[in-house]
Amino acid sequence: MIKSNYDLVLEVIKSYEMEDVLSDFKDRFVEGENVSESDYFGFCCGYIDDISEEYYIRMNWKYIESGGDESVFDEVG
Repeated sequence: MIKSNYDLVLEVIKSYEMEDVLSDFKDRFVEGENVSESDYFGFCCGYIDDISEEYYIRMNWKYIESGGDESVFDEVG
């Protein structure tokens, strides 16, 4: 079964294992509705304190866009 965009974003957010981030996500986004790329980046970038972490945010977005294809993480830089 193909997961929805919302479910994949939620999966990524849960992977951070930070309850405050998960709670904030659930407060900001409507369950089941697609999350736009700009909203995703805006949300995630609000929780980073080092610009190098943006790479991982971008890789996670590729994962979301791929429909959950983990092979996107095999790509180099």
